[in-house]
Amino acid sequence: MRKLFTKEEIVLCTYIAKFGRGYFNEKQITLLENRSEASVKMKVKNIAAMLDEEGLPHSPDVSTLSGVPTGKEGRRTNWDIVGPIAKISKEEHNQICREIFGPENNWGIKK
Repeated sequence: MRKLFTKEEIVLCTYIAKFGRGYFNEKQITLLENRSEASVKMKVKNIAAMLDEEGLPHSPDVSTLSGVPTGKEGRRTNWDIVGPIAKISKEEHNQICREIFGPENNWGIKK
């Protein structure tokens, strides 16, 4: 059975899709729910594709999920979480990510 992404993981993946990997990367997200790095990277690409379809900016460092035929929309999985958070500032999103990782983390998160 497939393990669905948690809201926290989606918020973190959205941050990478929007702003890149300067603060943390997919490997650090894997530590939350013991998920594969490949799965997290795919989620980030999916979110970047959704942002692109909505005309919202995403990091040039993140490629969008390919395989969607021209003129067709991709899957909108978790847009209910991604949509609202995609519109907040980098600073506000960064603060939410810090709260998710917690003050006690020792994962190499840049301050």
